[in-house]
Amino acid sequence: MKRTFYISLVLLVLCSPIVKGQAALLVLIFGEKAATENFHFSLKLGVNYSIIHGYEEGKNATSLNFGLVNTIRLTDKLSLVPEFIPLAPRQIKDVPVLTTGNSDLDDLLVEVESADRRLSYIDIPVLLKVKLSDRFSIAAGPQFSYLTSAEDTYKSIPMEDIVLTTKIDIKSAVSNIDLGFTLDLEYIVVEPRGVKGINVFLRYNKGLMNLAKDSENGRYTSSMIQLGATFPFVANESGK
Repeated sequence: MKRTFYISLVLLVLCSPIVKGQAALLVLIFGEKAATENFHFSLKLGVNYSIIHGYEEGKNATSLNFGLVNTIRLTDKLSLVPEFIPLAPRQIKDVPVLTTGNSDLDDLLVEVESADRRLSYIDIPVLLKVKLSDRFSIAAGPQFSYLTSAEDTYKSIPMEDIVLTTKIDIKSAVSNIDLGFTLDLEYIVVEPRGVKGINVFLRYNKGLMNLAKDSENGRYTSSMIQLGATFPFVANESGK
């Protein structure tokens, strides 16, 4: 897990010039009004540490998240921040093996080395952000999540020196929608210069709904801790 976390942080640093370039492209599309203090876009990239509650077995996992942030300033202290995050997976490793329903294939799932579950979502949080100081802010609000895919991956050894990787679509067993609550702490690292800036954030999200479509299969909920950066494209007062 630590290795994945460090790799993700390296990718975060390497991708920052690309992200800034994409932010500039947004302004070209939406015009100068998309780069003002009262209304501006940001691109965000971070690391998810996801937890799926309800399993007696299994290990939590890390992954990348990526999305678009829109900041709408209401007052000097308050802003409305809707986000669109198309890459927001929840993962858990070493979960109990499910059968495929195919007897010929199930017979091969012996000596299972690992069974990993990945739930991919589009997250849409809508946060109210409060400015605490010139650099610190805190935000909170509801989050709507829509399931795009759900998959189990097994690695088994049906015979000596042969590793079989099996992927099973389990989307039909997972609820399509999850509603949750998000709490976010943000710090401005680089104030906008040449209209681009860098902020870092630490976020906690708690899902409130049962991920299992059939409640008889148990109750499973998700939570996430996210660490990452946002790249706002907003003109500063000096215009430098």
